[in-house]
Amino acid sequence: VADTTGEHKFTRVKDLNQYYADIQHLVDEDRSKIKEAVDEIRSGKFTFTYNPIKLIDEFLRYERNVKTVKFISLKRDYHYILALALLESQATLKAREKIVEKFSGAQKVVDAVEQIFISFRPTGNRIKDYKFYRSFINFDIDVLAKRMSAQIPVMDDTIKEFIRRGEVAGDIAIPKMMNIYGKCLELSVPIINLVRIGLELRKGNPSPEKQCSLAKNISILKSDPDYSALFNCLDERIRHSDAHASIDVGDGKVHLIDGRGRQAKTIRTYKFEELMRIIEVMEHEFFPALFPTLILQEMAMLDLVLISREYKHLLLALGNC
Repeated sequence: VADTTGEHKFTRVKDLNQYYADIQHLVDEDRSKIKEAVDEIRSGKFTFTYNPIKLIDEFLRYERNVKTVKFISLKRDYHYILALALLESQATLKAREKIVEKFSGAQKVVDAVEQIFISFRPTGNRIKDYKFYRSFINFDIDVLAKRMSAQIPVMDDTIKEFIRRGEVAGDIAIPKMMNIYGKCLELSVPIINLVRIGLELRKGNPSPEKQCSLAKNISILKSDPDYSALFNCLDERIRHSDAHASIDVGDGKVHLIDGRGRQAKTIRTYKFEELMRIIEVMEHEFFPALFPTLILQEMAMLDLVLISREYKHLLLALGNC
């Protein structure tokens, strides 16, 4: 069997017949079991009464969980869980492909972030790598998805209003576009932190900080010799200036102002065209690619666990050791 770290070991089982029956249950050489599971999920014949991903995460947390009855459904429903994971992976991949078709510049972000995320698989032990990756997730992905679902229509409405009006003065358009940029950056903050961690792992740091400020994350990402160009659209000062209404627009320039203290000071000046290009890259390349690539990373890590030798041998121990 295997334990919850993915390490194999010999152990005494309670019921040897059950052990062999479980092997037969998990084996699917002709893929008939996974095909049947997919069909039953699609037809609605089978539905989950629990969240399998959360249950897997809880199961892998402690070694003693192999003795706990509440996790037996992970073995019983193995093929349905795998089918659900594969279906969601396919759906997310198709959604990202549509985004890349719409925003062609997003492809280079996808390619780079995927390369960086491979750093979360250092050992080849799928359970160990999954737990290592999950140890760096310090935000609720479902909550982030809901926040995005709420904000994206608002941002789209602003763009549609610009199109309807046909012509908008710079001193009106620039702050509105900066507001869109600020929302995109704010929603990206936890993913940017995760990308920074992956990049540090890739560069040989085995224990990067789990949480850095946005400014520090951006500084690290922009200083990387291989990927710096990818992150040139990131500037937390644009977000801060919009949030604090510290913007001076005129003469073809945008001055970002720090109004704290007795004397306000200009912290950055952009030409109109320069700032609009940064906002355009954020809106049409960086931001659209980031979240679906994170979700695919999540699904890939889970898929690799589910089909792994380590996980199947862990299920053999579940309820029988």
